[in-house]
Amino acid sequence: MGKFFGSIKPFLLFLPFCAGVFLGADDQTKVVTILPEIMIDFEIPIHELGKASWLVTAYLIGYTAIMPFIGRVSDKYGYRTTFLVALIIFMIGSAATAISPELSKIGGNSPNMGWIIGTRVLQSLGGGALIPISIAAAGYLIPRNKHAIAYGLIGASAEAGGVIGPLFGGAVTEFLNWRWAFWLNIPLTLITIIFLFKCPKGNKYPVKLDFLGAIIFASFLAFLTAGLSQIGEKNNLGIMLIVISIISLFFTIVRHKTTEYSIIPRNLLSKPGFSASNITHLFIGAALIIAMVTVPVMSQTLFSESPLEGGLKLLRLTIALSIGAFLGGILTQRFGTRIPIIIGLTMTTIGFFLMSNWGIDPVIKDPWISIHLSITGFGFGLCIAPIMEAALDKIKSSERGSASSILTVSRMMGQTFGLAILTAWGTSRFAKLTKDMPEFSLDPFGQQKFTEAALAAGEKVFQGFFLAGAIVSIIGIIPAIMMSKSKRNNK
Repeated sequence: MGKFFGSIKPFLLFLPFCAGVFLGADDQTKVVTILPEIMIDFEIPIHELGKASWLVTAYLIGYTAIMPFIGRVSDKYGYRTTFLVALIIFMIGSAATAISPELSKIGGNSPNMGWIIGTRVLQSLGGGALIPISIAAAGYLIPRNKHAIAYGLIGASAEAGGVIGPLFGGAVTEFLNWRWAFWLNIPLTLITIIFLFKCPKGNKYPVKLDFLGAIIFASFLAFLTAGLSQIGEKNNLGIMLIVISIISLFFTIVRHKTTEYSIIPRNLLSKPGFSASNITHLFIGAALIIAMVTVPVMSQTLFSESPLEGGLKLLRLTIALSIGAFLGGILTQRFGTRIPIIIGLTMTTIGFFLMSNWGIDPVIKDPWISIHLSITGFGFGLCIAPIMEAALDKIKSSERGSASSILTVSRMMGQTFGLAILTAWGTSRFAKLTKDMPEFSLDPFGQQKFTEAALAAGEKVFQGFFLAGAIVSIIGIIPAIMMSKSKRNNK
């Protein structure tokens, strides 16, 4: 019995980190369902939806931009201290977001959207720090031969939070109001902090922090994320932001080559296993966002289901993903990193191909919906632990935070690229498919013809999205083959 409790104690100490990751991911997505209520409070008309969408974009920008720097900070000050500070920032940002309508009226009677966007950025700086610090903490708290299982738990926590977020936001808005979606973060974060103090502080390393390099690199990520989010809009803002991001990338490279203590340790990028893992992670991020966006949108538009029903559909994928993440850790221990990830990406390819046949004539129904989503989600889950294991294998303890951050950024950028390309391509393809569509008519027969043509075009667009997901998954297998095939059996 004592041996059993001794084996699970490290994982019990690790639970606060999984809880923090869950909260950060949940906050990233729950705003989607509470956005209409926020628009009412801030007096934003429906034709200015683009302005309100910055609530989502602002969080994504901060979430991505903070990651590279926070990894280096955790190397210097220890994972527990850095994680604690991140949780406090997240909690302050949550409270500020909840009272943002009152804050926005300071100096005027009309609410100002800039306030809530600013508080969301503050939230994201805390939320974005949680995943890379947790990955680094796993290397300290968990025995070496159990690292892969810990990585699987982190991935499962992040994905569960991302999908439960919209459901949580919708439920809170239904019974209370949108502010409570943020107020409830405070007690949940405080509980996490209490259990965090049960953890050891972790090692501190005398690494130097490159603040200038961090600002330049964060600028690159922020401008690129913002620019890609504008693809498809009828303005030049997106192009201008992407140009600025390219300039920032140039200065990031110059800084990386000229400073002794770069934000990305030089030897990391020279490791083939680390580079291959990041490239694979980028493709997985792009494929995953295709599933996460297409399933609920297709559910609501093509199948005329409620947002809750769309969220519940996606929940099937997430549950399978969480199970796959845990089993992926066990398989990685036994077979190394290559076999689980190749199996995982093969399963996602098959799952996407099956989903590309979803349609309204005949209408796809259960159990096939659940089977297809489970195959896809389980495949994604299998990939989480082996990617982290391959990327962090043979990385010095003093660089684990930095390595974890870069690995997380690669997936976030994959999601950003994937979403931007998906949006632009989908809009263009739908316009092309509907250019010969009959005009809308008040005549019932004409209305039926119009509706049928629109649904047929939408069906083809969504099926194309799923085929794109299958192609991206297949491409991801190529760098996965180049990953290190480490198998840790030492403690």
